[in-house]
Amino acid sequence: MKIILTAIGSKYIHTALGLRGIRAYAKAHGIETELIEDTVQTPLLAVLAEITGKEPDVVGLSVHIWNKNYVYSLIRLLRKVMPQLKIIAGGPEVSFEPERIFNECPQIDYIVMGEGEEVFASLINALQQNSEPPAHVALKKDGRTISSGGTAVVADLDVLEFAYPDLANVIAGKKIVYYESTRGCPFNCSYCLSGISRNVRKRSLNKVYADLDRMIAAGVALVKFVDRTYNLDENYYLPIMQHLADAETDATFHFEIKADLLTENVLNFLKTVPKGRFQFEIGVQTTNAATLKAINRRDNWEKLTANVKRLLSYGNIHLHLDLIAGLPYEGMAEFEKSFNDVYGLQPDMLQLGFLKVLPGTVMEKQRLAHELRYMDEPPYEILSTKYMPYCGLRFLKVLEDVFEHTYNSGRFVYTLKYLTEAEGNAFAFYKKFALWWQKRGEYPLGHNVRGVSRLLYEFAAECYAEKLTDICELLRFDVLMFQPGWKPEFLKWHSEELNEKSMAFWRDAERVQRYLPDYNFATWRQIQKKYAIEYFDISPFTYEKTRKYYLFMYENGAAKAIELKDL
Repeated sequence: MKIILTAIGSKYIHTALGLRGIRAYAKAHGIETELIEDTVQTPLLAVLAEITGKEPDVVGLSVHIWNKNYVYSLIRLLRKVMPQLKIIAGGPEVSFEPERIFNECPQIDYIVMGEGEEVFASLINALQQNSEPPAHVALKKDGRTISSGGTAVVADLDVLEFAYPDLANVIAGKKIVYYESTRGCPFNCSYCLSGISRNVRKRSLNKVYADLDRMIAAGVALVKFVDRTYNLDENYYLPIMQHLADAETDATFHFEIKADLLTENVLNFLKTVPKGRFQFEIGVQTTNAATLKAINRRDNWEKLTANVKRLLSYGNIHLHLDLIAGLPYEGMAEFEKSFNDVYGLQPDMLQLGFLKVLPGTVMEKQRLAHELRYMDEPPYEILSTKYMPYCGLRFLKVLEDVFEHTYNSGRFVYTLKYLTEAEGNAFAFYKKFALWWQKRGEYPLGHNVRGVSRLLYEFAAECYAEKLTDICELLRFDVLMFQPGWKPEFLKWHSEELNEKSMAFWRDAERVQRYLPDYNFATWRQIQKKYAIEYFDISPFTYEKTRKYYLFMYENGAAKAIELKDL
């Protein structure tokens, strides 16, 4: 029996952990499968040709929020050109309401409900033996949907196999490796499907260590843990982190954590972790008490803020915080407060997301009570609520675009700090910028960072004319810090004026070594490539109106500014 597993990702760099795990488990139990990985950008007929060219008897497809419509179209085409083909669907988009799924896509033969490794292998055995499908599989029979056992869970994660036997190819393709040490979530957030299995199961530490060591030995660059809340049990997760911190590797490991659960013991350990080894994603979602209660989240905001500030002070772990717009009881005023609360923490990234009303969630069941209007098709994104009209959410889309191009780019640190303080609060500033951005027709156009620099300058010239001189000084500082090798004409530079002083500085080895102890002259070309000298008439740190000279040093993709006190 020829079996093809087909994964349709949202981007080339993503790998299909679920189907990879199913393939590995099946192989360990004597079932050979072949995996095809494509993306939603791949022409549909090209994927169809790739599958049919292998002449399969069975095709398994994983259905997700990002690929549902694509996969349904592919299934319909497969049924037309291969009428006898057995088509098996699984994944979060089809696991919970089989009757609805068969109505949406009647070309599907079988639905694997829930976690698929054991169920898929059992189903293949049943097909090979021409016997009845196992529990946790739905099918249509005599016009009726037949299923038993409900949603499957793998009780013992130690039975699962390593999902990346082709790890060398994945790394060569510069793709992301995903990993899970646990499954299930003890929380029950109303917008999420993860809490449906509230029984948290853990892979044994020795197996986790072995898996991770295998990745490290292969030279993986980034591993994203997909555990829904990684830091639930300190006795379990901390040894894994210690193992990774002690490893000889340049790899980065990404975790989704609940920051208010971090203990003093863990915080002290995290201070010692090599820079860049870990990055944390922290789902704040909202700081509005009524909203938190409605979505069944229990967060200790005071502890969360204290822990986030402390982690940021260490400077060794990238922090990515999330907010969700369109939640119950959160109008524009409440969202503004949530935004300002989280922005005030100054995370490395702040992602503004929009509520997705997923089928099967508590949120979907509450849609009438909160007057939720949302897309009928994936990604089921919110359009309006009882508390936030469509025009408000539409505007937040523009604000998100501005925010992604500015704050989240990390290229305008000093300019944005000045402007948000000048405006009085962060949301007020980004609202003002977003209104200007929208009026200019910049949304939803694409912009590179140089184009955004120009737009930020033009916005400041139009809306902050009385402060433009200071803003330009700070924007020049940002450009030198985060866009080396570029000096746009719309900003005033002092290269010619400073040429004589700069040459004298670099010729004085003793003076240079006071600032750069390891400095050795190579060539003037190397100096121009690795360093820049410029003066500013406002301090980017204190806004003091005094002329200061700075030496900018560029090394290993990072920049550092050193004040020159004797130039």
